[in-house]
Amino acid sequence: MSGRALLALLAALVGCYQYAPRTLPAPSSPVPQPAAEPGGLLAGFGRADITAAPGAGLFGYGPEGRQARGYRLRLYARALVLQDSAGERIAIVVADLGAISPLLHRLVADRVVGETGIGADRLLLAATHTHSAPSHFLGAKLYNDHSASVAGFDSLLVEFLVTRIAEAVRNAADSLRPARAAWGIASVWGHTRNRSYGAFTLNDPTPDLPTPPAELQLDERYSAVDPRWAMLRVDLLDATSGDYVPAGALSIFAVHGTANASANDLLDGDVHALVERGLERHIDTLNRRALGFRPHAVHLMANGTAGDVSADWPADTRCGAYSLRPIARPAGPHTPPEPEGWQPPPRDSVAACLEAVRTYMEGWGSSVSARAISLFNRLGTELRDDLRLARAFRTVALKGESAPEGLCREPKLGSATLVGSEDGNTRYNDWRFLGLVPIGFEEGNSAVKESNRGCQGPKRIALFPFHDLAAGPHGFPEVAQFMVVRIGSMLVGAVPAEVTTTAGVRMKEAMLSEAGGQKVTMDSVALITLANGHLQYVTTREEYAAQHYEGASTLYGPGTAEVFQDQLVSLVRELSDASVHPRGISVGPITVYPGKHRSIIPPASAGPPLERIDRVVEELGCRGDTLIVRWLDAYPGRLIPADGPLLRIEREAEAGRWETAVWDDDPHLEVRALRPRARRGYLWEARWRMPAGAAGLHRVALVARQGLPALTGDAFRACQGGPPRRP
Repeated sequence: MSGRALLALLAALVGCYQYAPRTLPAPSSPVPQPAAEPGGLLAGFGRADITAAPGAGLFGYGPEGRQARGYRLRLYARALVLQDSAGERIAIVVADLGAISPLLHRLVADRVVGETGIGADRLLLAATHTHSAPSHFLGAKLYNDHSASVAGFDSLLVEFLVTRIAEAVRNAADSLRPARAAWGIASVWGHTRNRSYGAFTLNDPTPDLPTPPAELQLDERYSAVDPRWAMLRVDLLDATSGDYVPAGALSIFAVHGTANASANDLLDGDVHALVERGLERHIDTLNRRALGFRPHAVHLMANGTAGDVSADWPADTRCGAYSLRPIARPAGPHTPPEPEGWQPPPRDSVAACLEAVRTYMEGWGSSVSARAISLFNRLGTELRDDLRLARAFRTVALKGESAPEGLCREPKLGSATLVGSEDGNTRYNDWRFLGLVPIGFEEGNSAVKESNRGCQGPKRIALFPFHDLAAGPHGFPEVAQFMVVRIGSMLVGAVPAEVTTTAGVRMKEAMLSEAGGQKVTMDSVALITLANGHLQYVTTREEYAAQHYEGASTLYGPGTAEVFQDQLVSLVRELSDASVHPRGISVGPITVYPGKHRSIIPPASAGPPLERIDRVVEELGCRGDTLIVRWLDAYPGRLIPADGPLLRIEREAEAGRWETAVWDDDPHLEVRALRPRARRGYLWEARWRMPAGAAGLHRVALVARQGLPALTGDAFRACQGGPPRRP
């Protein structure tokens, strides 16, 4: 690394210290009243579209990530509200987001507590951890500035997300009706692997994990994961038939939402979205419901202990990182040498790589959905209506006098954080000072200090001695919210971080021990991570010592996992010791420091008024087997995907009768906002990769929206592959 490059990186990290502190409300739930039907379980599902207008930086890949230009698989917040015979009520929400901030959690609870009785202590709000969702809503300025290639905190995006997530919770609470439910566990092998295997092998003792079947012949990385898929199936009473019918499910499974490469520029729910939809459509089929734009069934898929777990994507789906290369420019005999700059991989190779990503994800989603469907079907014979609920909730200060013992007084990033995970390195990987001297920009090796002194132990601090200057006094999260809920026989712990496989096993074993369980009953406890907040990673002490990406990103030092484990055990004890059920829980206000508001998402006032827009299809053609359609529409900000379907493509089933072939919420259909067209509107594009064997007449139909009329295009023949052509 050159001195110039180091200074450039430092300048990128240091900003004005405008932390904009925000005190969040403390919406505690009222003590619940007995249920309307004593002795029975009530449940309700809700869903809300949270697909924002294009413009946000995509969360999680930092400088390698792209700005969202459109969407493919829409993002949703899915909610499940449960209430038992004693009136205890709990809401679980899983959102297709990269993370959850205390900002979202507290504001959603404040928005719904008056109508639903669900306060912060009864709301478990988790993220799937897709890296193809917007950033800019987190509770710490450093995260808002550096978790995406677009920097800043956008309070309008926060309001959008809070409004939509609250809508999902209200819908679920309003639809409560008699229910039957059952928990089940299945092991899903061969679809995930440990991406930090070297650090995993250092754990002593090694985690007590299930053993894969010998016939699968899995290598070590595929065996070094927790394959357990926990599912709660819920059936609801149908008022018309008087029967209980399948309605939805909650799943907990460990996998990173990084199947999409950093080169992706579309909002997308990633692999979780494929499995969510796969089970939802299966349930709708069981109920003989027509498959429309959005399923009726609801499948929440929360993330488990996935801190060191990736999907089994192949190497050719990563698409390459930016590299420092000379910038080409016009030159003459006296032109100075070409300056260096960050250059993306070649466009052709990226396009081919993204196509490989789509193919891989389609296969992964189909295979894992089949496993989820199998487990769901098996649970149909085990349903009960007498599940009891309990919950315990706690907010913990991570800094100051009230912080638990075992945490470092100040959070620090390690040098290895800047290079990314082992299977997804950033542009900074193996940078060296003056091009020669290693300074910790790698996993292990120079990222580990020779001296083990100080609270952060072997962690080489990123950009030392400038780390604290870059982070500032409130750059990182300073509070953590923990929760434990009991749903029937299952204990579910909620942790505001990405927990590695071994750290998670130890936490679950400790929870079971406190509850009186044994190791053989590990199927009686689950962890939902990335819940009610976001603190990056939590590793074991042994993994921390290796200073791979995950250990370097464990902010509060090597004892963090043990402190978190103690919090969960203490909450389990509260559940066991509660003499009154249900009881009130005191929730205090907290302060977060998200930074000053910056307008990132296009405002609703963008572009000309809707009455001036001339909605018209401008281009329609084929490139190989892909249909490309471009049309004029409203500006992003006025045209918000979350407001409903934008378009569908229809095929002629028989003379004069058309049926929907695909909606704009499909892994094969991409929608992008391209560019403004002065006062006429904004140019949008949809690309649909037509399925093999598609034939006959098709047409594009733009759906009517408020202020925008419906529009049906001319019929065209199916794309048949080969060179680009016009239908």
